[in-house]
Amino acid sequence: MPLTTIGIAHQIVSSVKTYKVEKLGSVNDCKLVVNHLIRKFSEPLSKSDKHKVYRSKSAFHPEKTLKEHLLPVNEIMNHLIEMDFTRNHLELALEIERYLTEALVIVVITDRENQKLNACGLQKNMPLSYRDPKSTLYADPWARYKHVEIYLEIEIPENNI
Repeated sequence: MPLTTIGIAHQIVSSVKTYKVEKLGSVNDCKLVVNHLIRKFSEPLSKSDKHKVYRSKSAFHPEKTLKEHLLPVNEIMNHLIEMDFTRNHLELALEIERYLTEALVIVVITDRENQKLNACGLQKNMPLSYRDPKSTLYADPWARYKHVEIYLEIEIPENNI
């Protein structure tokens, strides 16, 4: 039987509640499981054609490209763990399913563009400006790409801006 997005969301709730509410295991135990579940969430998302995928204008040779998450999985995982887990399990699972459906966006970029992200330390993290309310990049999911100046290379349909 195939995985479902709501089923994975329920597993994330269970994992984080085990750590945060029941005080069992370490934060690293929790992060290991949640990281895996976030990545598994992409499978049913792709099969249901709900997975948003953008592409760099330069990424036309498949062997020289890679798939990168718009928001690093590390950022998504930290967001999930920081949520209020004292609420109803089903309510949390539905919220997580909605959040992951929106947050797990794939951007196909070139090796060169990926090197720019890595050189700025943005492989697993967002730039500091992402958390600065005074910055124009505050809470902007494209902050990494704008910070390293590859955002303009990404093809984004007008209705998705």
